[in-house]
Amino acid sequence: MLNGFVIGDRSLSAAGDTHPVWLAAHGQSGAYLAVGASAAGQQHLHNSLPRDDAFVIRQVGPWLAIGVSDGVGSRPLSRYGATYVAESLTALLLRPLVPQLRSNVTATRATSASAVPPVAAEAVEFKPLIGRKDRERNGAVIMDALRTRFLRRKPAEAQKSVPEMSSDLFQQAASIGWWPYSGTIMNPQLPTTTVDHLSIQPAIMSSSTIAEPSPASSLTSIQPSTTPNLSDVVQQAFEKTHRGLRGHADHLGVELADLSCTGLALLFNVETGLIAIGQIGDGAMLGLTTSGNVKELITPVDTGDPQSVYTINRPNFDKYLAVQIEERPIADPFLALFVMTDGLSGDLLYSPEPEVLTNWAVAVDRNLRGSPTPAQAAAGMLNWLAAYQVKGSWDDRTLVVITRKDGRDGDHNAASREP
Repeated sequence: MLNGFVIGDRSLSAAGDTHPVWLAAHGQSGAYLAVGASAAGQQHLHNSLPRDDAFVIRQVGPWLAIGVSDGVGSRPLSRYGATYVAESLTALLLRPLVPQLRSNVTATRATSASAVPPVAAEAVEFKPLIGRKDRERNGAVIMDALRTRFLRRKPAEAQKSVPEMSSDLFQQAASIGWWPYSGTIMNPQLPTTTVDHLSIQPAIMSSSTIAEPSPASSLTSIQPSTTPNLSDVVQQAFEKTHRGLRGHADHLGVELADLSCTGLALLFNVETGLIAIGQIGDGAMLGLTTSGNVKELITPVDTGDPQSVYTINRPNFDKYLAVQIEERPIADPFLALFVMTDGLSGDLLYSPEPEVLTNWAVAVDRNLRGSPTPAQAAAGMLNWLAAYQVKGSWDDRTLVVITRKDGRDGDHNAASREP
């Protein structure tokens, strides 16, 4: 099976509004770190308005898909459209690139069978239930271990050490994903982690330290035999998302215009460096090269009116859809990729000082790679997005970055570490 993850905003439905004001997410794919952050704009906070931006990062095998959407501020429900578009684009970008469900099931069963021989039901031995006294004794041992080895202090002392915080000021929610190591089934001899006197054999790991995908040789056996035309993949992802957004509006019982939003999508192969991108509306997608140059990966289609943004929900949207394929440059490859809404791109792309954009890209890339953990990288980027103040900049700000954690010389394959 192909390992993968999905992080970021989830599509809002009639079940209720769960869109947070601030959001940060992170994940790793091979030698690449993907970090996303989105913060409500200053005007939204001042007027107690929700965040209208949304982003999703999805990974399967060597493919990373990013979807970013900016809800139109004049539409109070545009975040319902933005979350749908971001999630739909990433799912549809990856769908043609992964095995069909039937082949996935077959591959998983074959792998499992090679590691654990099937056992007939009649051959299974059932252990007798533990007696009451044994259960009481085992329970006491477990609780004692928690107090002495995990907490390392008495419960009363632990409670006193927790800082007081008013529940009226903050509300926090977090989600964590767990994936098996690549090769967990095939190689049961996992490294042992020792905590105090407790020895643990890890079988799963946090999304903040997602295991590196298997080398290309082991992935190709269950990948499609031929990679489809990526321009068609991007085009169809936007077309199907456009049609699906209409159905989403019907499901919610609202007008399609209420879900007005833009769409930015990026598909990246961490092994080959191939990039496929699509954009409708404002925002920007940039690449930072090894020589320190910043390249705008795609130019949005001109609507003829600088004050007008053509959104994905409007008819004939494909007339204003820009699609671009980028091969990995041999001489000056990309070190980092940036996808952002206009709340940030407007502050950067139109600065009168041309070196501002380059200095910004280098600084963001350096800070993300220099962070002790992916979680700290995401939190730091979110804090920066939410805190910086520029005159005239009041909109929501969203930024997703893919950067290489090692091999900055550009001469190595990111996943296999081979030349």
